[in-house]
Amino acid sequence: MKRWLSLFALALALGLGCAAEPHGAAPADDVTMAVLGTVRALHHEADVFEHAGDYARASQAVRRVLAIEYPRGMLEAPDLRADAWGRLAELALRAGNADDALSQANAGLEEARAENVFRARLMMVKGQSLGALADRARDVGDAAAERRHRDEALEALEASIAMNQRVLSRLADGGAR
Repeated sequence: MKRWLSLFALALALGLGCAAEPHGAAPADDVTMAVLGTVRALHHEADVFEHAGDYARASQAVRRVLAIEYPRGMLEAPDLRADAWGRLAELALRAGNADDALSQANAGLEEARAENVFRARLMMVKGQSLGALADRARDVGDAAAERRHRDEALEALEASIAMNQRVLSRLADGGAR
């Protein structure tokens, strides 16, 4: 997917500086590039499964991103993990499992603490999941649960919007992401 090309470019822009390495060790940028290449390939693998409608195997590929042992100090690691949590939640939604989607989004939010576009995406997917739960509650005639889930969905979506706006503001002011 094109978003992985942009994530790859983002990771490159985030600082692949060459730190001094012990004799015989791979340069930091080679290690980072290998990790990013692995993550990118796993997401492409997930794309293949997703396009075939095999959301379980697509999710397995994305879970492998979460299982990677990222090098200590790799600045991109939290963003790569947050993005993987977001994709897992989206895959669960596509598979019709709003409960699992909400669980994946919440797990990502618990882990991803930095206020950035990746956390904002997790909030958005959380809102989508809660919206799907509201629809399910409506379909079974549970007006109270529908109302509660819709309110929570709107709260999560507004939090996503606000976070993206703060990120934009920081970037416009020349600040860090």
